[in-house]
Amino acid sequence: MILRGLNSGRRTARLALTLMVFSAVSFVARAQTPQAFFERSTVTGSGNTVSATNVPVVISPGLTVYINVTMQFNVDHNGNLTLSSGYPQVVAAPNLLSSSFMAGTYVGPSTAANGKATVTVSGPGVTDGGATTWSLSAAPTSDPCTYPGTATWYVGPVANSPVAARLKSAGITSTAWSYGVSSSPGCGGDSNHWTGPAGAALIGVSQSGNGITLATFSSWNYSALTDNSTPTGQITYTLKP
Repeated sequence: MILRGLNSGRRTARLALTLMVFSAVSFVARAQTPQAFFERSTVTGSGNTVSATNVPVVISPGLTVYINVTMQFNVDHNGNLTLSSGYPQVVAAPNLLSSSFMAGTYVGPSTAANGKATVTVSGPGVTDGGATTWSLSAAPTSDPCTYPGTATWYVGPVANSPVAARLKSAGITSTAWSYGVSSSPGCGGDSNHWTGPAGAALIGVSQSGNGITLATFSSWNYSALTDNSTPTGQITYTLKP
């Protein structure tokens, strides 16, 4: 009887442990996606209220939306905080965005005798300021003078963009592009407008169907790279089937 009780107790313990492990694994799996990135938002506080604006929420790979969250707290005589009735309040951010770009390999026009330029577009990632980030890089087998050779751009509120200061200085206000920076091998000609010794070029990127268009708003004057309010160069790549 004692032995039977011990065996029964062990089976019960193993079952409990198995359930705990299963629950932990299930929790981790659920926590992976969707996911909110509060550390990438703008968090402010006033009195008993905390607000987070432009919180990126990754719903699934390739789809990010933005929300505003408001939390109001009650404080008791012992200093304990509890959420007030009706909170948290979650609403769509004024500029509710989802990623409109497609990752993959793209081909462009021929840049030299080596054939058509080939680039790889990757994303989305999440960056500071409530924005998703995308990147482009020339394929190793592409023409060495492919431009841009590398590029990074941001989808989100322009005011919070890492290139917001450059956009403001250049007088760029159009919402037709997602803005970022690029570099290129500097092989002369048009490629010089995509980079320079002074730093990366300011670019705008848009996608229409299977085509992705990049425009540079910078110009190289043989001594410095300057930003302009209108594009100084443009190139379109097409997604490979």
